[in-house]
Amino acid sequence: MTTNTWHRGTATEITPGMSVSEQLETAGLNWRVEKTPAYYRTADGMKESPVFAAYRDDTGAFFDIYSKREPWQNADIVEAFNRFCDQADLPMTHLGALEEGRMLYAAAQLPEMIAPAQSLNDLTQGYLLLEDSHANGHGLRVSIYANRLVCLNGMKIPVRVGTQIIAHLGEFNSDRVERILAAARTTLIQEKQQMTELADVSISKAEAAMQLIKAFGDPQLPVDEQPRMVKTALRLFDGGGKGSTELSAYNTAYGLLQSVTEYFNHHAVKRGSVAEQFHSVLSGSRANNMQKFQRQVVGCYLR
Repeated sequence: MTTNTWHRGTATEITPGMSVSEQLETAGLNWRVEKTPAYYRTADGMKESPVFAAYRDDTGAFFDIYSKREPWQNADIVEAFNRFCDQADLPMTHLGALEEGRMLYAAAQLPEMIAPAQSLNDLTQGYLLLEDSHANGHGLRVSIYANRLVCLNGMKIPVRVGTQIIAHLGEFNSDRVERILAAARTTLIQEKQQMTELADVSISKAEAAMQLIKAFGDPQLPVDEQPRMVKTALRLFDGGGKGSTELSAYNTAYGLLQSVTEYFNHHAVKRGSVAEQFHSVLSGSRANNMQKFQRQVVGCYLR
């Protein structure tokens, strides 16, 4: 599986004019979710449970236990993705799946590139990311995926309407979609402003080490005995990272943040498949660590 794309080969490019069935076929999502009664053993033998096991019909991959829920088929999810993108006037560019098909996602490339004012070559492409899942407790979620082009460092940025993160999206009315788009644009503007301000903050290698140890290390240990993550990110900050010599990143708080995102995108211990690693970048521990560190540096330097 290729790793030289922002989606790590987990998605397929969607061309304008494709029908939903063609999109499903192209992305390898032309399979169904079925359900079967769950059974349990008693002293009197096997009994049928009132709940059902939901599974993928072509591979048999187990998804979740359904009670009264009926399967939400891939065609339904992709149709919802399309309706959102149509109302947002943003053509869908990618469609893919993770966790053996348990989670589906689509991306629409946003027209705005974002970059720190100090280095207009240090571009970050924004995507509007739509996610839905065959597991319980998930509805259609909307966020932004920011992909720094020089190194394919990606990080998911939550989008909020008011004080609420957008999740479990209900009806697709035009007012609701417009509010989400406005919130996404505001999020992009804020992200660019933060990039520019962090790129104005000069920090030394010692200060970078202090920030990394605070987030990921042990303050009782010297730098050369810190965890691998701290030492690797410090090396990336100190000229070893892709794009670390850009004016925006060289010895700056922005460059320190990018050293952490590069670590979790490309240098963290590789557990599981490439798809599993990308899922962690989107919604797992890697995403949590990157977002947490961004909050730390923003809170420290942009008060």
